[in-house]
Amino acid sequence: MVHVSVGTAIGAHGTEQEGRYRVLGLTWTETHTDGAATVTFPLQVSYGVRDRFSLGLMMEPGSYVPDTASTDQQNSLFNMAIEPRFYIVNADRLAWHASIHLGGAALRITDKDPEVDARYAGGAFGLGTGLAIGLGSSFGLGFDLRYLATRMELRSMEVNNASVTDFFDATLRTGGVLAQFSLAFRFGVG
Repeated sequence: MVHVSVGTAIGAHGTEQEGRYRVLGLTWTETHTDGAATVTFPLQVSYGVRDRFSLGLMMEPGSYVPDTASTDQQNSLFNMAIEPRFYIVNADRLAWHASIHLGGAALRITDKDPEVDARYAGGAFGLGTGLAIGLGSSFGLGFDLRYLATRMELRSMEVNNASVTDFFDATLRTGGVLAQFSLAFRFGVG
């Protein structure tokens, strides 16, 4: 059985950015905490290996808005994960699952004043639970609640078209909860 779902998720996250400045062989570290909201559009494809287990792939593009974002800031993110699901209940019209998300995340932050282009990438880990309600033999609705944590390193950063990574690097850690609503489809019903 193949399951496909498309939907939208809204998240609230706590963030911590650790910035490291290097000058004349000395390193100065500065840590800032903040909050962020996300709106993403998850696409999930999974294959039912057993009656109570499926293995899938999630691709999740979207936008990221920190509390301190200016109106000129444009941020995009992309999460990708392998997603094993364990079905606690797996009936014809109702499924309740628990899931694990193992993957990576990428974030691009751009701003106009000053002109900034920063790119982060790193690992992501999540846990989730959800309900799928069948409205027919191959169509249904999904409601999920997920916890997602990321640890991303600064890969590149330009301020006013000049690279600053020769003397600055950073780590961005996030952790938050996402509520997801999806349209779900299944194929291969016997």
